[in-house]
Amino acid sequence: MHDGITLVGYLGAVICLIVIVFSYSYEVGARYLFSAPTTWASSLVSYMLVLMVFLAMPELTRARSHIFITIVLDSMPERRALWFQRVSFLVAAFACLLAAWFCFDATAQQYVRGISTVNEWGVPKWLLTWAIPYGLASTSIYFLRHVATMTSYQPSEAI
Repeated sequence: MHDGITLVGYLGAVICLIVIVFSYSYEVGARYLFSAPTTWASSLVSYMLVLMVFLAMPELTRARSHIFITIVLDSMPERRALWFQRVSFLVAAFACLLAAWFCFDATAQQYVRGISTVNEWGVPKWLLTWAIPYGLASTSIYFLRHVATMTSYQPSEAI
């Protein structure tokens, strides 16, 4: 189920990227070809960027496409490297869960207080920031799943 939700989120991130490309392309065309810049393209791109990053993050972690610098681990014996890799994934899971908790609290406060963005659109902030605690929490679950299924150290070229 977790993988299915992650796939849907990743497809949402792809849609966000498409919206970003088309809105910026439209903005460039409107500005330089017709001397009629938009007032909405910059805000829309910012909104889509937040959603895109945090909707894509769990899939990148699931596929182990996240950034992981392994120069030290690659030089260790395999058992020690496996132990350090597990510890680093546990630390990452804890950090993501902690950040998700704080971000969830901030998102909930935005909802309760009715806080909106301060630009030409005035969108309720929680409609944008809900993806942050989701992405962080889901990513932390993937780190924990990796730890649970690790049987050997996977050097950087194997990932």
